Order: sequence, then structure tokens, then C-alpha cells
Amino acid sequence: MSSVAHTTFIFSATGSQGGALCQQLRDLNWSVHATTRNLNSFEARTLKSRDVQLTQSDWDDTDALRVAMSGCKKLFLCLHPKLDDLDHERRQAEKIVKIAKEVGIKQVVASTSLGVAMLGTGIHITPDSFMAKHLVGKKGVEQAVIDGNFEHWTFLRPAFFMANFLEPKVHRYPEVRDKSTWTTSMTAEGKFALIDHINIAEVATAAFQDPDKFHGRAIGLASELLTIQQTLDRLGEVIHRPFKAIFMTDEEIMKQKDSNVFVNSQIAMRYMSDFIDMEELATIIPLTTFKQFLQREEDLVKKTYL
Repeated sequence: MSSVAHTTFIFSATGSQGGALCQQLRDLNWSVHATTRNLNSFEARTLKSRDVQLTQSDWDDTDALRVAMSGCKKLFLCLHPKLDDLDHERRQAEKIVKIAKEVGIKQVVASTSLGVAMLGTGIHITPDSFMAKHLVGKKGVEQAVIDGNFEHWTFLRPAFFMANFLEPKVHRYPEVRDKSTWTTSMTAEGKFALIDHINIAEVATAAFQDPDKFHGRAIGLASELLTIQQTLDRLGEVIHRPFKAIFMTDEEIMKQKDSNVFVNSQIAMRYMSDFIDMEELATIIPLTTFKQFLQREEDLVKKTYL
């Protein structure tokens, strides 16, 4: 494992994954470069206080990216889907990979989605649905990295973010916040794979420190496997009110699976745990339980639910 300081470029540095990774790499005294559209945001100011070198730019400004990435040997690639153009992520990755090769990047760690592992396995994902196009876009990001022929590359495929239950991500799941229920097409007994974004960053850090060990791997990431009701019970213990899972009937699912993006995606999420090796993950980093996550994020939990 390398103890030498390195220079790394981080995409999504003001987001949950990238922000955590910036902090961890700075703790190792590595140099960190990133871009942000707003140098005065709270997140950007936090990064600047840790001596992260920020360039004001968006990811479509290739000239600014080239300057910001110059001198970096490692790259954390974490892109976001464009909802009205789900192929945009793939095209963006291809442009970024080209720049990365030009400036001399040697190692890429890319964070995509656990759902990528399900493509081609026979698990039902409605063709031409948002879910299908989203995962194909993420797969395209991975392929762009492979085609870049970097000395080392690793794919991290996170499961369902624990942070989805908190502000600001909870707006996608308002029923949980507003009604204390979750109507879902997942099953009562199935294992729900939850990931702490700090754990994602910790695995990325491990990969950056030991490129040979992690080269060529696609790693499914979860911090804990719980049933849906167990997940809601953990939340209820902190909020001091009950949360209830409502499981859709097969008939309800059949009516909505091709039209409702959440129903469609949750059918696929039933199989998340099949693509994760929890025993191996526990040998790489200490895994965060959902209870520990909620305790750590207590202030944000209160802001979201109280």
C-alpha cells in the first residue's frame, strides 16, 4: 500500500461521495484538485478550508478541466445523469477520459451504480424505461474508462444511499418524510442494500492507495443489509415515531411496473444483495450500520423529520 502523497482530481467534490473523499485524501496529505460552479457555496468553502485546489467551471468546459486536471495522476470519476438525456453521462465520460489521458492520469476510480451489475443477467428491467437508460448510461461510463487503457482502474457500484432518507435527497421519497410510510414494490423478506457515502469514499481511498490490488475490479458496495421494515424501524428509533412499510400486491405492481419509475427500479433492487460480498467489504473498511449513520447525522435527521 502506497504511503506517498499523490495529486488526485475529484469529480463531484461538493457532493456527498466526492466531498468525503476530498476530506479523506487531505487527511493523508494528498493534493486534491476539483471544479465547482460556485466557489462561494458552503461546500466549496469547506473544501477550500482543507486546501483543496478549486477551479470555477462546469464539466462541459473542457479547457478549464484540462487546466484543473493538469499535474494529477489519479482521478475519481463520479458523474450525474441528465434526466432529459440519459446518454449524456456516457458522452461526458468519454470527453473526460480523453482529457485525462492527455494530462497523464494513470489511475481512475469510477463510482457508478450497483444496478450496472444486473444488466444482462435476466433480472427484469423494463426496456426503454428510465431505469434501463440510466443503467446503460452508467455502463457507458465504465466502458469509457476501460477504453481509456489507464494503468489502473476500478469501478465502485454503490447500492441505495443511506443519505436518501435525509435532506436534500429525501425529496425523491417524500412519502417517508411526510407520511411515515413507504409504499414499495420490494418484498417484506428481501434484503435491502444500504450504503453510507463515507464508506464509498473509504473504498475509493483504499483503491487509490493500492492500485494493483484493486485494478480491473467492479465492486458492489453496501454498508448493511436490512429488510425494508428493519430500515424504517431504525429510522423510527431515532425520530421516536413509527414508520411502516406498505408492500404492493403483485396486481398493483403489474399495473405500474412499466410506467412508474420507482416501481420499476425497486423490482430490480430486490436483487441488490446478490451482487455484494459483505464479508470481503468488511476486510477492506469498517462498515457503517444504518443506526450508526443516523447517529452520526443526527442534526440532519432532526432537520429532515422534526
